[in-house]
Amino acid sequence: MRRASVAGLVFGLFGLWTALTPSLVPRTWSMVAVNVWLSTLVAYGVGGFIGRISRWLAEITRLQVTVSTTAVRSIRRSWYILLALISGWMFVWCTKQQKSVSEAVGLPRKVWTAQTLGVFIGLILFTATVLLIRLIAHGIRNLYTGVHRFIAQPVLAIIVVVLSVSLLLWATNNVIVRTTANGVAHVMARTNAQTAAGRTPPTSPLRSGSPASLQSWESLGRQGKDVVTDGPDAAKIEKVTGRPAKEPIRVYAGLNSRRDYIAEANGVLAELIRTGAFNRKVLVVQNGTGSGWIEEWSVSAVEYLTGGDCATATMQYSYLGSVGAFLLDRESPKEGARALFNVIHDYWATLDPQTRPKLYTSGVSLGSYGGQSAFSSIDDMISKVDGAVWVGTPGFTPIWKGLEANRRDGSPAIVPVIDNGRIVRFMGNPDEIHHDHWGAAYSPWSTQTRIAYVQHPSDPVTWWSPEMLWSEPDWMRERAGDDVNPHIRWTPWSSFWQVAADMALSTTPPGGHGHNYHSELVPIWSAVLNMPSDRQTMDAIAKAIPSTSAPR
Repeated sequence: MRRASVAGLVFGLFGLWTALTPSLVPRTWSMVAVNVWLSTLVAYGVGGFIGRISRWLAEITRLQVTVSTTAVRSIRRSWYILLALISGWMFVWCTKQQKSVSEAVGLPRKVWTAQTLGVFIGLILFTATVLLIRLIAHGIRNLYTGVHRFIAQPVLAIIVVVLSVSLLLWATNNVIVRTTANGVAHVMARTNAQTAAGRTPPTSPLRSGSPASLQSWESLGRQGKDVVTDGPDAAKIEKVTGRPAKEPIRVYAGLNSRRDYIAEANGVLAELIRTGAFNRKVLVVQNGTGSGWIEEWSVSAVEYLTGGDCATATMQYSYLGSVGAFLLDRESPKEGARALFNVIHDYWATLDPQTRPKLYTSGVSLGSYGGQSAFSSIDDMISKVDGAVWVGTPGFTPIWKGLEANRRDGSPAIVPVIDNGRIVRFMGNPDEIHHDHWGAAYSPWSTQTRIAYVQHPSDPVTWWSPEMLWSEPDWMRERAGDDVNPHIRWTPWSSFWQVAADMALSTTPPGGHGHNYHSELVPIWSAVLNMPSDRQTMDAIAKAIPSTSAPR
């Protein structure tokens, strides 16, 4: 490292400072290390490039600066002291801000330990990466020197080197990357075939996987087994709400390599017909995330609010978890959601409008992203469903992005206002069901179709976007979120990786913050279903839902 770029190290120090500034979720030491590593590395590269350009300009202009040795020593010493003081102040200030973030989202962390250890590990990773890059560059130079001994022409020598490196990268991708990907897929498939502890096949014929079901217990997959064994029965609903209740219907189809998404969706439809789901008051198409998980708070809320007079339909589209699907396969959520909704909707549309159930759709995270892809536009969605609840929608979802871009002037990005809330309403908490973020009342909510977008200001899954690399997003510039640190600031590259790292920790805060949506879904579903309940009943439902789910 003795030949490291001085300008690069100065810029790298700036990258270190920005890496420690607050974002949305309090970080663990590992996430601090990742932020420090990546931000410092890129800043070092930029500084090194600027340093090279400066030296080149000095050479071609023959610029020479003569300074006494004493002056150089004094300037250098003063410069180091200044950088050390700024670094110490930034470390203390940023750590205090991380503590503030921790308090805002209700997630206690040992922030001083996390910051200190994270910085130390991050700088080790930075140094190791710089050395690795230098080693690779040295190897390529040696390769060129060796080739140039046999091929005199420089251009041909460069071509041979480029081909050799390309061949090496191709081999690495095919041997290492693909082998790793296949190994992960194999592990995911084996996990999918397992059954969580304490889960047994349901006995109710109104559940998939039961003896009466067209879908076998083994075919449902791990997440599907959880779905059909969770949730309240009629007796539980009656006890909580104090009103007569029906047994809720839950149907599910697991992923099967011998059938495509259309065939899988038709399996769900067959289950809906078998269980009499189209004779219920409400039918909800729930879109799963990753390997088929759906948010129990959302499903159970509907079951309690409707007195069990409802049916829930969903299916699995992948073996990958949400992270794997997010990084490697964003087409499966869309294809699966389109197949499921279209098959159910096409059948539902043939039924008598006076007797068929009201049709709703919902999804959390990737389930929201996939579920919205079943519609070509927000108008198409409004024309096909009686309501929707989209929760923690990823920022790359097309319909969501269009609504955000066309929000009413003056409404913040975290809770945009669309047509004064006549049909579509955004909300960060239940208090914003009936008024905007600034407290102004909405127009009366349509009794025909009600669409709710639920998104916490501190949810990094919603607010992360690739554009953060080069431009400041509106939500960060406005700083309007109640559970977001007011000192959050945008910096190129660093902010992008900060929020990306936040996504890995997005479900660690308690419900109501980050990417955890829990009790707030009860009053929101009550409003979307147009089935108002008193506060006491909704509190009782929120208290009961966790007890109807088996331990994970």
